[in-house]
Amino acid sequence: MKMKLPALTIAASILLTSGCAGFKANDLPTVSNASYSVQNEKPVKVFSTWQARAGSNVPKGHFDSAIRSSGCCEIVDSAEQADVIVNGVVVVEGTPGAGILGMISGFTFGVIPAWATQDLSLRVTATESEQQHRYTLSDSATLVIWLPMLLVMPFRDNPLNIEQEVTQNTYRTLVARMKNDGLLSN
Repeated sequence: MKMKLPALTIAASILLTSGCAGFKANDLPTVSNASYSVQNEKPVKVFSTWQARAGSNVPKGHFDSAIRSSGCCEIVDSAEQADVIVNGVVVVEGTPGAGILGMISGFTFGVIPAWATQDLSLRVTATESEQQHRYTLSDSATLVIWLPMLLVMPFRDNPLNIEQEVTQNTYRTLVARMKNDGLLSN
């Protein structure tokens, strides 16, 4: 009986562990902290409004987080107080039916593959005085559930964090481009 219990535990662990790996499309290069950081004596005042399209969430917090971590700016509550006004549209699209595919893959212990892709697009207009700058950014992440992914998992980042990393990098890229255009420095 002692030999059967560890064997059953190992077998149950293998069956309950499906292969899962996340992949970034890398449409946007990864932005380092140094490339979007700005050191200002006096912070630039930024006001932003965000809209979402087609059932997407309005993730204004992502932009605010990226702008704050750059060290350049202060977020203000109204456009009248702002030096820079940012108007953005966020589009987040996912793979239709990904939940059903995931359940099927789960029921077959990963033998039948499933995948879900999240596409993130930003269309942004940043206005400083009379000058307008337009930015269009997009990237995506794909989560693959398939038994052979067990071999890939140890060599990849945590698949559950991939979408968050792509989102953060997209907003940091926006801040870096605004910095390069001179919008975030005094």
